Amino acid sequence: MILSRLNEALDRRAGLLTRNRILLESTDSTNSLALRLVKLCMDRGSPPPRMVVIALQQRSGRGRLGKAWVSLPEQGAYLSWVVGASGPGDLASLPLLVSVGLARAVAEISGCFCSLKWPNDLMVSGRKIGGILIESVTRGAVRPAAVIGVGVNYGGSEAVSKVGGIAMSEVARELPPLPEVISELVCGIEEELSHLGEMTYAVARFRELSAHRPGDTLQFRVGEDVQKGTFSGVDDRGFLVLQSDRGEIRLSAGEAIEEWTGESHES
Repeated sequence: MILSRLNEALDRRAGLLTRNRILLESTDSTNSLALRLVKLCMDRGSPPPRMVVIALQQRSGRGRLGKAWVSLPEQGAYLSWVVGASGPGDLASLPLLVSVGLARAVAEISGCFCSLKWPNDLMVSGRKIGGILIESVTRGAVRPAAVIGVGVNYGGSEAVSKVGGIAMSEVARELPPLPEVISELVCGIEEELSHLGEMTYAVARFRELSAHRPGDTLQFRVGEDVQKGTFSGVDDRGFLVLQSDRGEIRLSAGEAIEEWTGESHES
């Protein structure tokens, strides 16, 4: 019933990405499934089409750095897009644009301001309501692609509270049904992805919603290294600027993107 209502909601708001859609009651991980589909296309020498994978439950939902993502049945929006990338500019803008699109949609749905913790966390009232995992995919001479994974907490649960999260049901005055919420999130991201590669636009929109203020102490893991310093801002290339004892540190939003060459994920 929910999948049918979701399909109808997406039909009413259908955009470029939602024309190719996979709607599931349950899967291991929407990102893992999307990666398998990308691999099938690239093995045939073809770039994958734009598509969106949506599940009502993830049995092995995952975030960055191998962390698990709580994905209880019908208690969250669990989505993954496959988007072609023309080059580094597209990949660099992705985390910023997706974050902005989601934050605006969450704010519209919940009636609460949603800020962005660089580069991929959605924050409401100082607690995490959603997150993003973007994995870039390269395979030989085939055009690169990106798999954009999104998780947004819809219903409150003990599991979400234990990890310091918050759900829409805890903050929204009148919460629409889950199919309508998912549709709004999809449309919010699609709207921002129309600016793919436009770093000036992406940076300006991200700055408006940043949860960080000058002087905040921040720490990020990039590969095997931990970078720590005080927040100075986001520069015109979308780099996070930190001041540390060793001098200025600049981190690209693209450094938050997990990379996959095709060998590290089973099919």
